[in-house]
Amino acid sequence: MAFPDYPLPRSDYPLPRGMQIYCISIACFIGCTGALGTGYRCSGQSALEGSAQQSSTPIDAGQTRTTRDPKQLRQWLESMVWHHRYSRDEILGVTGLDPQSLDASLREFDIRPDNQPQPEVDPPIMVLPYPGGRHPRIGFLDGAIEPQRETKLSIFPPWDRTSYTVLDVPEAIWSNLGLTYLAHTHIDTVWSKQGIRLPQLEWEHHSDGSYRQHRELPNKIAHEVIATPHRDHLEVRMSLFNGTSATLSDLRVQMCAMLKSMRGFEDQTNDNKVFRGPLAACRNSAGDQWVILGFQKNHRTWGNAPCPCLHSDPIFDDCPSGETRSVHGWLSFYQGTEINAELDRIETIWRPTEEISVQGEILDEATDKPIAARLYVRSERGTWHFAESATANGQVIRYEKQNWINSNSNEFHSSISAHPFKLRLTPGRYQVTVERGKEYLPWTQEITVTADLKPLSIRLRRWIDMASRGWYSGDTHVHRPVRQIGIPMMAEDVNVALPMVYWTTRSELTAELGDRTDRDDSRLPAEIVSIDSTHVIWPKNTEWEIFSVHGKPHTLGALFAMNHKTPFNVGIPPVRKVLDQAHREGAFLDMDKHDWPFALTLPPLLGNQLTYELANNHMWRTEFAFSNWNTPAPPWMKLGDGKSGGEKEWIEFTHQTYWALLNCGLRLQPTAGTATGVHPVPIGFGRVYVHTPGGFNYDRWIDGLKLGNSFVTTGPMLFVRPNGDRIDATIEADGPVESVEWVINGVAQSATLTKNASSPHGSVILDSSIKSKFPATTWVALRAWQKSANGRWRFAHSAPVWFDVPDHPLRPTLDQQNFLVQRVEQELSRSRAILPRESLEEYQAAIQHYRELIPQPATK
Repeated sequence: MAFPDYPLPRSDYPLPRGMQIYCISIACFIGCTGALGTGYRCSGQSALEGSAQQSSTPIDAGQTRTTRDPKQLRQWLESMVWHHRYSRDEILGVTGLDPQSLDASLREFDIRPDNQPQPEVDPPIMVLPYPGGRHPRIGFLDGAIEPQRETKLSIFPPWDRTSYTVLDVPEAIWSNLGLTYLAHTHIDTVWSKQGIRLPQLEWEHHSDGSYRQHRELPNKIAHEVIATPHRDHLEVRMSLFNGTSATLSDLRVQMCAMLKSMRGFEDQTNDNKVFRGPLAACRNSAGDQWVILGFQKNHRTWGNAPCPCLHSDPIFDDCPSGETRSVHGWLSFYQGTEINAELDRIETIWRPTEEISVQGEILDEATDKPIAARLYVRSERGTWHFAESATANGQVIRYEKQNWINSNSNEFHSSISAHPFKLRLTPGRYQVTVERGKEYLPWTQEITVTADLKPLSIRLRRWIDMASRGWYSGDTHVHRPVRQIGIPMMAEDVNVALPMVYWTTRSELTAELGDRTDRDDSRLPAEIVSIDSTHVIWPKNTEWEIFSVHGKPHTLGALFAMNHKTPFNVGIPPVRKVLDQAHREGAFLDMDKHDWPFALTLPPLLGNQLTYELANNHMWRTEFAFSNWNTPAPPWMKLGDGKSGGEKEWIEFTHQTYWALLNCGLRLQPTAGTATGVHPVPIGFGRVYVHTPGGFNYDRWIDGLKLGNSFVTTGPMLFVRPNGDRIDATIEADGPVESVEWVINGVAQSATLTKNASSPHGSVILDSSIKSKFPATTWVALRAWQKSANGRWRFAHSAPVWFDVPDHPLRPTLDQQNFLVQRVEQELSRSRAILPRESLEEYQAAIQHYRELIPQPATK
């Protein structure tokens, strides 16, 4: 079983209202313990220190779960130390380790209460398997002897990730046969009466983030639970298969949410609970936070005050031999006092017993073969819905992100493998949209869901085939676990993904031990992860995204190292100390957004080993959000007040800064990265295409990227071809092109088109040429713009083509030179009291580099 890392939050990425996470200080984190029978109290001890007063009940022998798998042991220790805050004795009891082995394992895995990684940005509701050993009840302990962990999940509220609800799914199953299953012992089941002890199980963790538990009983009754975390709730489905020869009836199930470990919910009373239909809700002692549990088809809702716990107990329809029945669950958290309005909202959107299964498949129109794609489904009420695979060998990865500044900037889609899918939808109207990367036309249709709706057969039309021309795409800035990247890559036809496996936000931390480093993926070998022969992941990439310097809050910005072989054992600043390892391992360094405070110090320091993210992580399919910029644009860029702007202004700011750096002789090749996993954007929305005419090969792709055999796009396609004393270019797009520009030494001029035609596939094809004889060293690039019907801007920008003229170097304009010098001077002044001497010297070296350039003569 594999666990994700669910770390403590950071305030740099606030969540939308109602989903805000509040940080708990480390001092409180290491001092608060879930003592049995008393809820939480501050003992003044670390979770790993002396535990006599922390663990008042000995651990039953049946609670010990040993493992010889180092990965499983590490993940359980992370869960117990970081998230459940187990005492030393509790960990020893659960793992079966001796004290010396426990200490050695904690050292080897670098697990301490004070080094818990930070959380995902805008995460789904946090769910972990409950480790067991610690009783999840305060009272009524004789009603749950030796509780088994395989039915229990810990669900953490968004406002406090140091407390959790333990959901028992199922606690018990009754049928006409008697007590058919019980997740603890205090009364006999049909099996214990026969002296049969059921085997211990563990939760399976799937790549889509869901947890699955499947148990087959000795009489061939099987029950399965799938728990799927969403942004705002936990979705639970339990199915029961009848493998006996007779019909099963009276199939009542107990589903229990235990509140002992939820801070503020420990009161042993039912006066703090509301029961309404299938929903049961409990408030905290302050009355402004709630836990809500529901199951349908519902038998009863109730609470057990001594535990304390909530119950929403479902009942299965009678189940004939060989058939399966299902029930559906919901668990969510609510902050506020209008609980009836919140229950109304849930009842409106959660109607599982009315759902109809809608089947579908996505095919290539020309070949009639199944293809992977991205699916959006939105109801007329505005709610988003997600697909499931309709076959055992298919996969679906959900993506649910909303920007913390603009709540309309959201990305809620399903990435579907090349297999049939299904949707569970209540009757009504829905808009269905299917897209596949950049090379297919989107498909949109409104459907009305009824019981007789035919399966959806969606055929996507390809308007261009870049691979057939030797072009392969990549996303150089990904923030998703490797296990969740493959299906989205296939759905977007992204050939190369470079996930930031190593990630630190603190200057004193090395990338290997970064506060956002993925503890699972960082242990992957320096080897290509192949999805298939033309879609690969390289798992050794680093982001230094510095928000604090030597413990003091101080934002610098982000620098990436891509395609390295071993972890970097240095933090930054200073930044030049990463150069030797990058060069030695064939890595390249990438400059993230140009408006980061320290961004413009990087090019003179890192030289041509640095690339530039020309399509960066603020360029999305959804609404633009970051209208206020970290550092201002200069007046000569003519971007309004220079401090803010819309989508096109941001793109212009990005491009014109790039042009200024090129004019300084810094031959930075362009890259494109989305930061999918942090922002509401699909992988590869902004992507870089690299030409590898001999067919796809990862090493050749990286070499081509470094050489600039590339272009960056969020929409159109560009083909730039030096041809003797001219440059020829072809622009192809899936719709009308707003404008085409030749950019010569940072000056954009409208391109003369020699061809303007449409293809049989409905795309637009444009040609242009320009003379390429220049009196001094010059670079030339091509840029194309598209404007959609809803006013959104898409662009493509080629890598620069350089023409060197000996003894006639390229020079920046005076405006460009002053802009670069002033930006670094301002950053030096802001950082002088915080950065170490070596870092300040780097700033001074960057200023000196820009100052020594001889600007172009002023033009009248």
